[in-house]
Amino acid sequence: MRATICPNPKCHRKVEDPILLNNFSTAPPERYPACPNCFSKLKAYTTRVNLAGLFLTAFGSAILAWIGWLIWHDVTVWGKDIALIFFGSRTGEPICLGIGMKVIYYFLIGLTLFILGLVISFLRREKFFELRFSAKAPEM
Repeated sequence: MRATICPNPKCHRKVEDPILLNNFSTAPPERYPACPNCFSKLKAYTTRVNLAGLFLTAFGSAILAWIGWLIWHDVTVWGKDIALIFFGSRTGEPICLGIGMKVIYYFLIGLTLFILGLVISFLRREKFFELRFSAKAPEM
């Protein structure tokens, strides 16, 4: 946990090493990081890597980068126009994309994977815990 300021208005001290407080007055008992001076509950900042979103975003980015390279290569080396690159057949060319596959299909697949990975990453993001003062601050 990183250093934070205690949220209790009477304390407001910098907390670098919080204590782990067990609150047995609730059912079920809860355990949370707390300020060592006033025992106020601190925000818990957690990060979680979303592997599915990361994988989909990376795979979609790789496909889009490949399509970008393919378009750049066709425009600069072969002198093709964009419509022919996206919608034309590549049968018999040095770079064949498979049976009936066109560049537009790979572009749409890459774009779909990229957007889906971003959506999954943002939807499954872990939220920060809200502040709750479950212990009273000592009088100073």
